[in-house]
Amino acid sequence: MPPALVAGLVAAIVLDTLLQVLWKAAASNLPAAPSPGAVLAAILHQPLFLVVGLLFAAQMVNWLKVLDKADVSFALPITALSYVSVAAVSALILHEHITTGRMAGIALILAGVVLVSRSGHDTVQGHIA
Repeated sequence: MPPALVAGLVAAIVLDTLLQVLWKAAASNLPAAPSPGAVLAAILHQPLFLVVGLLFAAQMVNWLKVLDKADVSFALPITALSYVSVAAVSALILHEHITTGRMAGIALILAGVVLVSRSGHDTVQGHIA
């Protein structure tokens, strides 16, 4: 696998992990609002939502670069590792609990990533199918 693809996949996992955890933290800091307009106003005054927006943009740019180098049927399952990293970071930072069922799901994700990673990353080889 090309080093640039590995770097892009790692970046996708890191960006998604940061995005999900910061999004949860930002949403947790929102006050209870009586209307959608009040919720929007609260979001616009919450700086963490700006960071979340910037992470979304960075994630999109990175994802376009990853898809230039690999099949989506290869890359997307690999980025499922972000489910594992989000669970771990959420447990550490947000003090969420990882139940037995979640651990079993994480094990299945890891098994799926191992199987997908053993396949070729580019079956199209530069041609749009």
